[in-house]
Amino acid sequence: MTDSPATHSPAPETGDLQVRLRAVAGRIRQAAADDVALKRFGASSHRYQLGAPLSGAEVAQFEAAHRVRLPEAYRAFITTVGHGGPGRYGGAGPYYGLLPLQRWDEALWQPRAEGVLAAPFRVDPGRSYQDWWPEVGLGEDDEPYTGVVALSECGCGIMVVLVVTGPGRGRVAFTAEFDEAPQYSHDDFLTWYEHWLDIVNPRDHIS
Repeated sequence: MTDSPATHSPAPETGDLQVRLRAVAGRIRQAAADDVALKRFGASSHRYQLGAPLSGAEVAQFEAAHRVRLPEAYRAFITTVGHGGPGRYGGAGPYYGLLPLQRWDEALWQPRAEGVLAAPFRVDPGRSYQDWWPEVGLGEDDEPYTGVVALSECGCGIMVVLVVTGPGRGRVAFTAEFDEAPQYSHDDFLTWYEHWLDIVNPRDHIS
């Protein structure tokens, strides 16, 4: 599996974002060329491939249906670099692969309800929790993972999610068991994805 320590970086500006996206696309191709035997974790499933990007209209339709605006770095990636992929868990990306947008709800603990993505994810990235469930105001039968899009399956029931609504909007977090608080990792989707590329293909990464 890949290691994902907490990483903090400024929100990407539009020009910088496009440069980074072009670089990421090239680095995915390089990672594939360097692992033809598909020996790296998850590679035998996603094969370093992504499906065709979504159109802006398709993303806008999703956003309207759920009354949200996807964080810019993620939105730009799925409309520019690619979306989904050949594997059971999606396309090229951390852990088992990057899930397609239509599987956004896979981190939910309860049956999907109307407005669950528009409802805020209550975990504050600037706060430590001793008993997070009551501390964020959740009842025993409440959905803890409102306001997030599932990004990747880590195994053992743990998932990586992107916060769409709430105080951690735009940031990436790991889900957790009932008695453990979710943990934030990276400040935005693209930083998280680039970190994976740094690990699978460190030779192409220049500090």
